[in-house]
Amino acid sequence: MSLPWHIPLESLPTLKEKKGPLETTQLKHYCNLNIHENPCEELQTGLMCEIGMNNREPGVIQRLIASGMTVARLNLRDLEPDSCAHLIQSIRQAVYNYSAELEYVYPLALIVDVRGPDIVTGDLKGGPKTMVELLQQETIRLTTDPSWRECGTADCLYVGYDHLTDLQPSDILFIDSLTSGKIKLVILAVGDDSIECEIAIGGTIGAKMPVRLSKVPRENDSGYKKGHENIESASCDSSQQPFEYMEDQIAWAVASDIDGVLIPNSQNAQDIRHVRSILSERGKHMLVFACIDSVIGLDNIDELLTEADGIFIDRCILSTDLPVEKIFIAQKIIVSKCNNAGKPCICKTVINEQIPTLCVTDIANLVLDGVDVLSLELHYDSPLKKLSPSYDVVRMAEHCVAAAAVICRQAERILWQPKIYGNLELMQSPLEEPTKAICVSAVELATRSRSAVIICLTNSGRTAKLLSHAKPVCPIVAVTRTCHTARQLRFWRGVRAMHYFESAKSTWNLEMEARIHAALDYCKAKRILRAGDAYVVVTSLRRGVGYCDSAQTGLLFLDIQSVRHLQLKQIVKVTLFGISP
Repeated sequence: MSLPWHIPLESLPTLKEKKGPLETTQLKHYCNLNIHENPCEELQTGLMCEIGMNNREPGVIQRLIASGMTVARLNLRDLEPDSCAHLIQSIRQAVYNYSAELEYVYPLALIVDVRGPDIVTGDLKGGPKTMVELLQQETIRLTTDPSWRECGTADCLYVGYDHLTDLQPSDILFIDSLTSGKIKLVILAVGDDSIECEIAIGGTIGAKMPVRLSKVPRENDSGYKKGHENIESASCDSSQQPFEYMEDQIAWAVASDIDGVLIPNSQNAQDIRHVRSILSERGKHMLVFACIDSVIGLDNIDELLTEADGIFIDRCILSTDLPVEKIFIAQKIIVSKCNNAGKPCICKTVINEQIPTLCVTDIANLVLDGVDVLSLELHYDSPLKKLSPSYDVVRMAEHCVAAAAVICRQAERILWQPKIYGNLELMQSPLEEPTKAICVSAVELATRSRSAVIICLTNSGRTAKLLSHAKPVCPIVAVTRTCHTARQLRFWRGVRAMHYFESAKSTWNLEMEARIHAALDYCKAKRILRAGDAYVVVTSLRRGVGYCDSAQTGLLFLDIQSVRHLQLKQIVKVTLFGISP
C-alpha cells in the first residue's frame, strides 16, 4: 500500500473541476447563470420555527428537524411553567431521536421571546363576547378611569396604561382588530385622565385587545418588576401562574439551558444592558437578540448592534411604525449593518401551503441580502382543514419547511462572490489580535486553494464566528466539545456545528488529530468533501490557549488499493510566524 507521502506529487488527484472565473460584475454574473444546475447540497441559511401547543409532540418536532429546522422558538408569555417544561422535554426528546438516527449529535438551537405585560383595553359593555365596530373618521376617547374598565363602548374605551396622558397630540396608537389589519388612532387632544383620538383606520374590537404605541419612547421600567430579585435565586418552577414579567421568563430560560432570548421592541442600548444585568453570571453565555419593532430602534441600530449579539426583524410589526413603502429599505439597512458587524440577523417571513411566487421571491431575496436565519411563520389553523377532514396541517407545515430549505439552497447557489474574496473591508482593516489575523488568512488560503470546507476547532465558538464574518466561499465546520456553543453557532450563516464528545486524548496533538478526523468523517457523510477536495484546518497548537494560532490546508486522498480516505497534511501551513511548507 502506498502512503500519501510515498506518491509523487504529479500523480496526486487534481482538484475537482470548478466553475469558470468569477464575473467582475453582478450583472454579468446573473447573465451567465444556468437555471438547470442543481442547488447546493448543504443548507447554509438557518430556519427557525415556533414550537407551541399545536406542534408539541416529539414526532412532529422531529419531522420539522428532518425538513430543515435548525432553531426552535418558544413564546413564554401566555404559557405556564409546566407547559413550557413539557415543550422543552418534547424538543429534547425529538433531538435525541433524530441524533440517534443520524448517529451523531444534531445541535438544535433554542430561543425564547421574553416580554413584559401588554397594554390592553378593558372589557366591553355587553360582556366578554361583545364586539364593537370602530368607524373611520369617527372620534373615540381612551381613558385610564377605572370606572370604564368593564363597560367600554364605541365612544369610550379603558386602556391599562399609566402613562397614557403623557402622550402628545399627533401621536399614533394601534389596536389589534378582529378583522384583517390594525386599527389606527391619531391623538387629537390630551386631558387629565383621557385622550381624544380620531379613527384613521377602522376595524372591529373585542374585550382586552392589545394596544401598541408608535414612535413613542418606552419607559425604562415598563414590563419589569420593581426591585426584582437576583436570577441566581430564581426558580423556573416556583409558580404555576403564566409568566407575566420579563424577570420570570428570563429566570426560567436560564434554568432550562436556553441558548438565546429575543428582546421585543428594543429601542436603545440600555434595554440590552438591563437584560444582561438580569442574566447575571449564570446566564452570561446566552445570546441576546434585539427586536427592531419601531423607528426609534431603527434609528439606534448602531448602538443596539454594539450591545446585542444579533438583530431580529419582524417586518409586519415594523410596518405599523414605518411606512410600508420603506420597509424594504429598513430591511436592507439592518441586514447590511449586521453583515458588516459580523453578527447574525434573523428575519421573519411567511410561507403558506400553496407557496405562491411572492413567498418564494421574498425568501430568496432575504438569502441574497445576507440574512443568517429565516423565522418561518407556519399556519396550523388553515381553512382547508374545515373543508377537508383528511387535510393534515402538520404534514403541510413540514412540507413548507422543506420547500423553504430548497428555496434557500437555490438562492445560495446563485450568490455572487465578488472578485475580491470575502469581506473586503475586513481584509483591508488592521488586525489587532492574532485570532482575527489567522481567520482572515484561513479564508484567503481557502479561496486560493479552492477548498471545499474550512474546519475549525473551537471552544467558545469565536473562531467560527470570525470565519463567518470574513465571508468565505465555502462552508465552515466548527468542532467543539461545548454543547451550548454547538447550538448557538446555528445562528451564524455558513457554520455547521459538530458536537464532539469522545473521551479526551492524553496529548493535544492526539486530541487535535482525533477532532480533525471526526470532522472529516462528518464532511464525507454530509457529502461536503469528496476525494481530491482540498480543505483548511484552523486550530491552536497548544491546549487551552483561548485562541487559534494556526491554519493549514490538506487534501482528501482516496487510495484505490485500500479504498480508504487518507489525510495529506501540511501542504501549506500558516502560523503567526509566517508560512512554512
